[in-house]
Amino acid sequence: MQAWVTETPGGGDEQSKSLYNETGARRRRAHPKSRNGCQHCKQRRVKCDEVRPACGQCIERKWKCEYPPPEKRAHLSPPPRNDSSESLAIPKTEPETPPTSISDSGSPAAESRNAIHTGVIAYLERTSVPRRKLEPDGPQVRLAVELVDHFLDTTELWVGSSVSQTIIQRHAFPMAFHASYLLHAVLGCAASHLQFLHPGEKKYETAALHHYTRSLQAYSSQLVHDIEHGDGQAMMAASGLLAKLTFINTVAMNADEPLSPRTSPVCWIRSMQGVKVILSTPNLKTQLQTGFLLPILQRYKTPPPMDINMRVDVQDPDSPTSMLARLRDFCAISSLGAADPYTPIITRLAPYILAVPDHDSVDEMMAIVAGVETSFIELLEQCDTRALLILCYWCARLPFIQQWWTGPSARIECRLELGLAKLPA
Repeated sequence: MQAWVTETPGGGDEQSKSLYNETGARRRRAHPKSRNGCQHCKQRRVKCDEVRPACGQCIERKWKCEYPPPEKRAHLSPPPRNDSSESLAIPKTEPETPPTSISDSGSPAAESRNAIHTGVIAYLERTSVPRRKLEPDGPQVRLAVELVDHFLDTTELWVGSSVSQTIIQRHAFPMAFHASYLLHAVLGCAASHLQFLHPGEKKYETAALHHYTRSLQAYSSQLVHDIEHGDGQAMMAASGLLAKLTFINTVAMNADEPLSPRTSPVCWIRSMQGVKVILSTPNLKTQLQTGFLLPILQRYKTPPPMDINMRVDVQDPDSPTSMLARLRDFCAISSLGAADPYTPIITRLAPYILAVPDHDSVDEMMAIVAGVETSFIELLEQCDTRALLILCYWCARLPFIQQWWTGPSARIECRLELGLAKLPA
């Protein structure tokens, strides 16, 4: 039997006696005191690493980390210098509160930018295996700072419409410090874009794959195992970034594969279905309906029905109207109310066949795939010719948006779909 099981107050050897005070009550284990810890650690009376904007305890438990206001701590003496492995390897230049605001110019204020850098580096230190301090001017720190700055400072439209990009750049990092899947998605997008701009730089390729994988793992875990306690805003933001990363990564992996049902687009389409789960979870939907992502959420609404009496224009058989009419005829759709698996997605796709999609259409274009019905996905799994052709129309319209991730992957996917449609059943 283990010694600690048989301990009795006042009995046993000197080591056992030291566990109890003179009254026979068990002594409380001593631990270093933290006067500047966050509110959660103070309430739980546990050691706080005092890292800002979010301490390790709160990040591990997915809590919102809050520190006492400066005025409540003004009378306290400065804490002693901590040279343990828990401390950051770079000077703490961040403000007393997490970064939550961005200046009118669209760039974070200098102090907030420093806080974001410090928070990202602190997170990478805590999650490194084996855990270690990063050199202040080492390659990992320089790359992390570069990814943060690239994500915040890129002004060209590259992660969505003008509306969604402005919102994501403004709010992503304050949310990301409480949601690791969003932090990795942000860094993964920045690394992937830099890889596109500098294809010879191996560091961007490695970082892109690392952060994409970590984001997808954490996001899937939240979605499957703890959806009710998720942050609707952070999950929706992550889903939008992951949709783009999944599209370019999955399609690229299948580019050199021989045509077969295994290379069907079902994998990356299924990965985007998390949006439907988020919007069907009551507390997450409530968060979104009152939050700053509402303008993006509204883009997921089904467009109004189009004219069902369209016919091929014999004078211009290649016109958008003729294209849509031929697609409807091929899928044998007699009316928009018909109970078939093709009508819903063609209804949502029709406006972007009739008009050339642009930057402001990218969110709606991605929403078409994110909201596709299960019955349609099952047809894609079976390499149904009609379903593959509809998706090919979607892929053919996507490059018109002319963002870095839309063209190459869409053209590869379109080739695969056309090839699969010709395979024998």
